[in-house]
Amino acid sequence: MNRHFILSATISQPGLNDPAWASSALAAAERAGIDLVVLGAPNSLPFDPIVVAAWAAPMTEKIGLVPCVSTAVSHPFHAARSLSAIDFLSSGRSAWNPVAGSAHSKAVTEDMVLAARSLWDGWASDALIIDKETGRYLDASKVRLSNYEGPHFKVRGPLNAARPLQGHPLLVCDASSPFEAVGTDLAIVDAQQATLPNTGCLRRAGLNPDLTALVAGFEAGDIAGVHWEIDDPGQDIPKIAAVAEAVSGFRQDMQSGATLRERLCLPLAEQLVSEGAFA
Repeated sequence: MNRHFILSATISQPGLNDPAWASSALAAAERAGIDLVVLGAPNSLPFDPIVVAAWAAPMTEKIGLVPCVSTAVSHPFHAARSLSAIDFLSSGRSAWNPVAGSAHSKAVTEDMVLAARSLWDGWASDALIIDKETGRYLDASKVRLSNYEGPHFKVRGPLNAARPLQGHPLLVCDASSPFEAVGTDLAIVDAQQATLPNTGCLRRAGLNPDLTALVAGFEAGDIAGVHWEIDDPGQDIPKIAAVAEAVSGFRQDMQSGATLRERLCLPLAEQLVSEGAFA
């Protein structure tokens, strides 16, 4: 499989509550070649990341939208429903960064991930028919109850939203609010942290990184890309654009209509249950 040097950034300023500020910042990030924008941070959610991602979805074309989803304020059913909608609104560019809220442990976060996945997997990828001539819009045999029961969450389903275009939105873990879930796509790690097995690691870096070291790490398979915390979009994003230009030889040139997984050379999420088992 081809690889893509991923450029990721966090925007957590309250300015995302202002449509004009948010539109300008996200447009600049997309022009700069940033692949993923994390909305909010584990300990900083001065806006509703899900709402911002839904608002931004039809206004952007290529950038991946990664809302932080806090266990303090979100339930797996509502998170799964919202993220599925965002995946359709963005033509397959949704992701999420589950984070532990208030005194919740990483075990709660892990349980939220499993519960949300069970709801997405309650729909077969071809359950929607939408045939106006026959009047058939849904194959009900390909939608099932999830009946998920974990240590912290219990969800019955089915989800009142179709399976996301990507199967599952990309799952991103921030090492500052860690969790362990099989199939985590990307992990944001600090400079000295060890990379995680079977997970693409995004190394936190300053705005003037050692490009030689980063490229060497990418070529060796130690990292999947780099991550920044944006403090001032007007000053920081042009510096990221310069990095994007410097590593352009390690990045795939995909069409704007490609899903996020296709753009980042990541496989579509496989269904975790057998479609043949649907009642």
